[in-house]
Amino acid sequence: MIGIVGAGITGLTLSSYLEERGEEHLVLEATERPGGVIRTTEVEGRILDHGPQRTRVTPEISLQLEQLGLESELITVPPDHPLFVCRGGELRLVPFTPAGLFRTNLLSWPGKLRVFLEPLTARWMEDETVGAFLTRKFGAEAYENLMGPLFGGLYGSDPGEMYVRHSLAGTMEGLGVSRSILWRFLQGSFNRSSAPAAISFRGGMETWIRALHESVKDRVRLSTPVEALEPGSDGRGWRLLLGDDSLEVDELVFTLPADAASELLLPVAPELGARLRMLRYNSLALVHLAGETGLHGLGYQVSYGENLRTRGVTWNASALARNGVYTAFLGGARDPGLLELSDQEIGEIARREFGQVTGAETRVLSVSRTRVPSWDRSWTVLEGIRVPRGIHLCSNYESRVGIPGRISRARAMAEELASPE
Repeated sequence: MIGIVGAGITGLTLSSYLEERGEEHLVLEATERPGGVIRTTEVEGRILDHGPQRTRVTPEISLQLEQLGLESELITVPPDHPLFVCRGGELRLVPFTPAGLFRTNLLSWPGKLRVFLEPLTARWMEDETVGAFLTRKFGAEAYENLMGPLFGGLYGSDPGEMYVRHSLAGTMEGLGVSRSILWRFLQGSFNRSSAPAAISFRGGMETWIRALHESVKDRVRLSTPVEALEPGSDGRGWRLLLGDDSLEVDELVFTLPADAASELLLPVAPELGARLRMLRYNSLALVHLAGETGLHGLGYQVSYGENLRTRGVTWNASALARNGVYTAFLGGARDPGLLELSDQEIGEIARREFGQVTGAETRVLSVSRTRVPSWDRSWTVLEGIRVPRGIHLCSNYESRVGIPGRISRARAMAEELASPE
């Protein structure tokens, strides 16, 4: 028997892969709903996602959506939609082509010339942060106006606190970058028309979760928190204490956030539990705004020199035909104090700053809060980590972040658990 703790997209996908392989398993979820950070609500007939707004489609995701019968529910983001960075109080186009790099007003001509020196610089160093690396490669202007906001926005984090080896190194490897990022850019590696499509669903991202849960619901127990762990009765495996009940498993997979996993592991694996507790998460506020703006594009990130607390805004109205919905992201590693404000205060900041940047009037529909792994310097605690026999970590703090990474990791975990020793 395999036990899976957590019914987010990783746990549910792992369940589906194990079911395909005929492996006996059970998913335990403490709350009354599956999905974890993927959550969708409807306000005034408008679809609001309170976690990921969309995802890239990999072959694994495409196959899963086909198996779930969700093709007719897909919304595809137009690949040619522009993306902007707010600098100097105005929206400026992000360049995705060599010609665009020459034309962009995000960089001065000295800044552009500095970018073209990048092939002469060395590859990343072992203890180099993303911020230091990108500044060394492309110059301070390109980092602060373009690369820092775009990369940091993926994590809600501060690239100056993120080691390259934990984050950007994997991205560069996937793009075939050995030394020069600019050279791969000039060869078309950043051509969005050839990149995997970005998609969501007519009913929001939770559409996927509901269908996935329905496909494995006989293997999922909701409202079933694991209260404690102890070694199995036969000296092998683990016993999960579930209030008045218990469950014996041979293999145990944690798909929980690091702090929740830590609480369960501390009594039985003190070093592992203590290390997981040290991982930092970034808190983000999501503010959904409504307005008829006429804006066209994917949205914008905010350069580091701006006097704004908004980190970026996704234009779901344009990208996903979401009936005038704009999703603003605030807080994160560069402004953790913002989360101490009330929802009303945060909503007003987002509404006011959106108007300041775009000139558009909107109103607040919803304010919610979430957390994402920071992948900052604290991630060194996972190096050399030892996990007790029969316990497995399968979450967004120990492997690639993002939904495609979660699906890929779940498949790999299923193959590992199903393989004979």
